Amino acid sequence: MIDHEEKTIKAFIIKEKRDRYSMLLENKKRRNEALDKLNHCRDIDERFIRWLPSNADIVKILKEEGSPEHVYVISDSEDIDQKVMPLADAVHEASMGGWGTIISCVPGKLAYYYDEVGERRGILKKSS
Repeated sequence: MIDHEEKTIKAFIIKEKRDRYSMLLENKKRRNEALDKLNHCRDIDERFIRWLPSNADIVKILKEEGSPEHVYVISDSEDIDQKVMPLADAVHEASMGGWGTIISCVPGKLAYYYDEVGERRGILKKSS
């Protein structure tokens, strides 16, 4: 598993589910099981997420929080999963694809969660 995935799971998924997510993401044959869990995910550690309204300017917020220009995508949308992309493109593609997605901006410190069809959106942030 690459650094972005490992640190994102460790930082933002509840402790009881971390090992399972890591194991599934590492296994090419079972990766889709973990990605499917991103749709309507209830395994995000609520201590580190700030839920946003549907009209929030996600790119602007992430840049203000320290996101670099290029980010790593973990997504149930196979077109963007495991891709490094410009931030604005990643946010746009996540919303267009409509599937559960985590955009890792700073591994283990800053990410964006997009629920299936955008029902919930949130900034994941951890200071340490």
